[in-house]
Amino acid sequence: MTRSRLSSHRSSVASIKSAIKNVARFRWLIFILGNIANFANALIGSSLSLTIVAMIEKDPTNSTQLFDANGTSTVKIEPTSTGKIHVDWTSVDKDRMLQAGFWGVLAISLFSGRICELFGPRKVVSLALAFVGLTNMLFPLIATYSFFGAYLIKIIQGMCAGLVAPSLFVMISRWSTSSERTLSNAVVISGGAIGNLVSLPFAGVLVSSSFLGGWPSVFYLFGGFNLIFAVVWYFIIYDTPEEHPYLSPEELEEILANRTLKSGNTIEVPWRKMLTSLPVLAHLTPSFTYGWVVATVSSQIPSFYEEVLGFSHTANGFISSLPWLLSTLFSITASTIADKLRRTNRFSTAVIRKVFTLFGLGTVSGGLVAITLLGKRRMAVVLTLSITKGMGSLSIAGAGANHLDIAPSFAGTLGGFSSVLSSVASLAANEGVARIVGNETTAQNWYYFFYLSAVINIGGAIVFCLFGSGETQSWDPSSVPKQSDKSNDSSFNSQNITDGNEENNNQIVRIS
Repeated sequence: MTRSRLSSHRSSVASIKSAIKNVARFRWLIFILGNIANFANALIGSSLSLTIVAMIEKDPTNSTQLFDANGTSTVKIEPTSTGKIHVDWTSVDKDRMLQAGFWGVLAISLFSGRICELFGPRKVVSLALAFVGLTNMLFPLIATYSFFGAYLIKIIQGMCAGLVAPSLFVMISRWSTSSERTLSNAVVISGGAIGNLVSLPFAGVLVSSSFLGGWPSVFYLFGGFNLIFAVVWYFIIYDTPEEHPYLSPEELEEILANRTLKSGNTIEVPWRKMLTSLPVLAHLTPSFTYGWVVATVSSQIPSFYEEVLGFSHTANGFISSLPWLLSTLFSITASTIADKLRRTNRFSTAVIRKVFTLFGLGTVSGGLVAITLLGKRRMAVVLTLSITKGMGSLSIAGAGANHLDIAPSFAGTLGGFSSVLSSVASLAANEGVARIVGNETTAQNWYYFFYLSAVINIGGAIVFCLFGSGETQSWDPSSVPKQSDKSNDSSFNSQNITDGNEENNNQIVRIS
């Protein structure tokens, strides 16, 4: 009886170990760290949209009326100072500051993808996060003395942020298997949504407190987190699975045998073919149109909630985070479904990408129009906007992962192009708010901006559905199997030893 129980116990332990081995792949630690890198990057950018409202807020001036025999006179009463530091910026200055980071991303993004492919995500991401963290901790001091100095810091931070996203795409293309590339891409990208989810309510609490002066504490804490994680990233992440010392030979063999990318080596970019490729242009179009919507939600919606719906700083932080909570849940779910559908081979990759893109972005456009019909019913507006942004993240399983389909060898380069268009869209969206809403922050002016955003967004979905592709393009080296692929790694060779006749047959097939 005892032996039977012992045998059963050992069998259970073996089953548990087997389950853990199947789930806990080392590459998923890499993707989770990529998620945190995006998280750290998003903390800096998204928190400014709410923190800047507290930065420019002034102590209220009270007045009272005194009645005497000769009539009525109004007397202003100086308020008791809250003790918090404020900056002397206008609403237009606020919009310009929110644009600064996007100018930085735009300045670097044409080159960022290639920089990442040449120097690798390990060094590029760690240096970018470290510099952003340091400058963020200096931002409150500089902002109180110079608008231009603060503006310059945000431009430089934007340049660093523009290096992070393409680097993570390079990492995904090198570390993910073909059957997991949609989900791994979503896991990494969702770090940005989680960053918004955490930063907005946390920043709302901090700016309403007296901790480290209120709003400056946001910059100190988030900057410090970036500095710490930059060190963690450098010591754990390696550019390719082939050179990572902690990766097991079995998992390395699995990655090399099943990833779309055929070589982790640097390859010359076929610029003319890439820039004239219709599938590439179709893939990049939603980067602009949906980037406009993302910029609106991340940068301008906190102002809309406060100026039109009258939410406080603390409440604003929590409700502004709801779209990002739903975005995280929806994107991970949609990407899991997309990969499962791809494995069934019942639908082409192109069809799957287009359906998720059209359904997601179509819902966004409809939701933006619906908000204009709800008036000042605050909870209805908040729920509608949150669901709208959440549904939009379905496109991450669509056009958002398409660069890994059509050009896995140049995922960083295409990621850089996407960042360029997203940055242009962000600049345009913030400029649109500055011109359409301006200093007259009426509900109707905001509604005009939402109408424009809805039209722009659905346009991107239509272009992608008409001209997008799910096949690796002929100018990408991964579209043609290479004989050298199976000779570079000794552990890979051990699995593919064949007799002389079979080897000769394979060579004939390759030559033909």
